[in-house]
Amino acid sequence: MTAGRATTKRYHHGDLRAELVRIGRMQLESEDAPSLRGIARQADVSHGAPVHHFPTWAHLMAACAADGFRELSRDLAETSAPDGAPGERLGRMAAAYLAFAQRNPVVFRLMFNRSALTERTDEFLAESGAAYALLRRAVRDLDPEMSDERFDTLINTVWGLIHGISVLELEEQICRSSGETTATAAFLERSVRRLIEG
Repeated sequence: MTAGRATTKRYHHGDLRAELVRIGRMQLESEDAPSLRGIARQADVSHGAPVHHFPTWAHLMAACAADGFRELSRDLAETSAPDGAPGERLGRMAAAYLAFAQRNPVVFRLMFNRSALTERTDEFLAESGAAYALLRRAVRDLDPEMSDERFDTLINTVWGLIHGISVLELEEQICRSSGETTATAAFLERSVRRLIEG
């Protein structure tokens, strides 16, 4: 009779932290209740392995939110090339913001949920700040000479419109009383341009 050998899970990822975040985001967007143990199991590592990178569930959630902002920044940057009028560029960024929310509804909500993000890590603050900086730059480009007071009013109004429409779209609460069937992305781009152009 041969003696049975205990099997142990072996680390085989080039970057376990990134893999844990990827799986964490995937599980958040699924209907399954995510957990550190479940994420470790899917990553094929020991149950204790995630703790080396994320001491608590809150730390993993902060990393998932930071990764969401990192992806959002990439999407915004891809649409912010300095071609066309600044208002058109901002409209494209608005559409990219909405598209990100539609692809990642759970992570999108997490990114702005202060009560859920009890660990606001340096990584989270850096990535969220980078995304916000892209939007601020696009608004500033509308009129580099605008006063700080006008800039504060405009950046908050523009971001409120973009973020608000994105949230309403996720909740299926977009008002369509006119019977208009325009896609929400086109509607948002048009709304941003009208806000800017007056």
